[in-house]
Amino acid sequence: MGVTTQFFDNSLRILEQAELPSTIFTTTSMKIRSHFFVIMLFVLSFSVNTHAQQSLRESYIEEYAQLSVSEMNRSGIPASITLAQGILESGNGQSELARKSNNHFGIKCHSDWKGAKVYHDDDAKGECFRKYNKPQHSFEDHTDFLTRGSRYAFLFELDPGDYKSWARGLKKAGYATAPDYADRLIKIIEDEMLYRFDDPGSSTPALTGGKGPVLDKKGRPVTNARERFVLRRVQNEGTRVAFVRFQKGDRLEYIADSLHLPAAALLQFNDWTHEVIVAEGERVYVDEKKGRGATKTTVVRVGETMHDISQREQMKLAKLYKFNDFPVGYQPMVGDEIRLRPVSLIKRVQRK
Repeated sequence: MGVTTQFFDNSLRILEQAELPSTIFTTTSMKIRSHFFVIMLFVLSFSVNTHAQQSLRESYIEEYAQLSVSEMNRSGIPASITLAQGILESGNGQSELARKSNNHFGIKCHSDWKGAKVYHDDDAKGECFRKYNKPQHSFEDHTDFLTRGSRYAFLFELDPGDYKSWARGLKKAGYATAPDYADRLIKIIEDEMLYRFDDPGSSTPALTGGKGPVLDKKGRPVTNARERFVLRRVQNEGTRVAFVRFQKGDRLEYIADSLHLPAAALLQFNDWTHEVIVAEGERVYVDEKKGRGATKTTVVRVGETMHDISQREQMKLAKLYKFNDFPVGYQPMVGDEIRLRPVSLIKRVQRK
C-alpha cells in the first residue's frame, strides 16, 4: 500500500512542476487525479481483501491442522487434502454453512443421515445439508463419509502422501461438480505447504529447523495419539460382527479413540475386564456380539475356554453359558459339544 501511495504522490508532483498552460494543467490534473483515485481504491481494496483472506486462511490452518492430522491417523486420508477441502468448501471457515452449521465440507444430507439438517441453495434451490454441534464433528464425519462411501474406496489404495492423486480422485469420484476442483485443491496445498502435515514425524526444516515433529505457527507439535489407520483396518466382510486384528504396539484406548468409542465399550463388546492382555492377532470386536451362534452347536478345540468360543463364534459369553446351563466360570473339556442357540421349548419339556 505504501508503494502505491508514493507513486501517486510523485506523479502529481511531476505534473505540478511541469511548465504547462494552466488550463491544460487543470484539465489534465483533474483527469489524472480522478483516474489515479479510482485505480488506488481498486488496488487498496484488492490488497486489503487479499491480506484479510490470507490472514483468515492462516488462522484456519492453525486451528484445524491438528484435527486434520488426527483424522489422517485413523483413516489414511492425507491431512493436506482434508485441510484444503475445508479451506475451499468453507471459504476459510467464513461461509454461512460453516459459521452457522459447523459444516466445513459441504456434505449434504443423503438418505442415511439421521442428524440435524439445514437448507441452503447449491446446485439446486433449498438443498439439505448436514448440521453439526461443533467443527470437530464435521471433520470426523468427512472422514467417515469418505471411508464408508463405495465410490471413494479406490482412493485408499493411493499413497497417503500423494495429494495430487487424491485431489484428482475426489473429482473423479464426483465429490464436487466444479471442473477445476482438483486443481484448486492442489494450488491451496502447494501455496500453503499443507503437504508438510501429511508426515508429522518427518523432518520439516521450514517449520522446525531440523528433524522432529511438524510444528504449528505457535511452536506446538502437530501429532496425535490415535492408532494409525485403525478405521481402515476394520473388517466387515465375511463376518457377523465388525472387528480389527490387534497388532503389535496397539492399545485398546487408542483403538477405541480412533473409532470414537469409550474404552469401556470395547471391553463390553469383547466380554473383557480392565485386566485383559490382548494377544497380537486377536480379534477386537468393535460392535456388540450376537445373541446366538450362526450354527446350532460347535465342538471345543484344544486350549479353548468359554470366552475363546464366544469370540470365535461372535456371540455374547453370557448367552453361551445360558444356552448350555453352565455356571459362570465353568470350562468345558476338549471335544465337548457346545450349544450356540437356545434349546427349543419341546426339548426343554422332554428333558424335564
